[in-house]
Amino acid sequence: MSIRFNRVIHTIDSHTEGNPTRVITGGVPIPPGKSLLDKREWLWRHDDGLRRLLNFEPRGSAMMCSVLLLPPVAEEADFSVVIMEQDEYVPMCGHCMIGTATTVLANGMVPAVEPVTTVTFETPGGLVRCDVSVEDGNIGAVALTNVPSFVLHQGKTLTVPELGEIGVDVAYGGDFYAYIDADAIGLDIGPQNDAEMIRLANLIIPAVNQQLEIRHPERPDINRCYQTFYHSRNTTTGDYRQTIIAPPGALDRSPCGTGTSSRIAMLLTRQEIGLGETRSFEGPLGTVFQGEAVDSQERDGILYVTPKVSGRAYVTGFHQFVLDPEDPLPQGFRFGAPPRDVPMPSR
Repeated sequence: MSIRFNRVIHTIDSHTEGNPTRVITGGVPIPPGKSLLDKREWLWRHDDGLRRLLNFEPRGSAMMCSVLLLPPVAEEADFSVVIMEQDEYVPMCGHCMIGTATTVLANGMVPAVEPVTTVTFETPGGLVRCDVSVEDGNIGAVALTNVPSFVLHQGKTLTVPELGEIGVDVAYGGDFYAYIDADAIGLDIGPQNDAEMIRLANLIIPAVNQQLEIRHPERPDINRCYQTFYHSRNTTTGDYRQTIIAPPGALDRSPCGTGTSSRIAMLLTRQEIGLGETRSFEGPLGTVFQGEAVDSQERDGILYVTPKVSGRAYVTGFHQFVLDPEDPLPQGFRFGAPPRDVPMPSR
């Protein structure tokens, strides 16, 4: 082992209703670029090893997401963030922003003000606001007001290997989600059935992108669907039950923040809820997000919904990760997922 390290990276880890977030607080220079999208593209082109180092084993895990905390680019923001998932530089991640808001208060980067401290993040998908509850010096739930969310496709039919013709909806909540009625295809969406859910998701997602046009009407650079949203009527702790499969094949431990945002848009569009009506959304561990639609606006025939999603995050550790120059696995490794090049982030 060398007594000098190629990299020394400081992070604060948390979990949001079960799903992990790793916030990078030091050891990574600010990427060059005028805009946040420029900075994100620079990381993708020149330092994608950072994502692999922190997210993959032996330092990470199958659902580890890392967030690079940056000085704000947008005037309205307190911070800008680059969100790095297992196989994507995503536009937005709800559980990550709830975790990051909790982290910046827990670490004193933002003074905690009772009863609510507001932190605004510039994400590649747009500005999001986190209202953090604070009581007697303790950090509580975080209410995330997300980017405008909407339904792109309803009642479509896909032809999927092994499954034949199945129904699908596609909705956006910061990322695109392919909605699959798990009850209709006889699929148990409990965590004990993760392998089968992942296997089928890897058949469904290629069919979605090949057979449907996926394009954000106001952000044409966001033009792929890569997450599978299984939903079921068999609930235990929430009004709705859902399990999301993230690429390349891992089960979201939380109810999923952007997925819940897209579902709120779906429910309002179908007039199954009204503005300001709160519903609970249950994930695979039985943990719950509360969600509501706080505003909506129709443009060009699409109802854009402003969702608010509330949940809690818990700090799990303060870390200093290093890279030994003699380490034979400098970018980590993972099992159960084919090696692939990460696509260029949306612009």
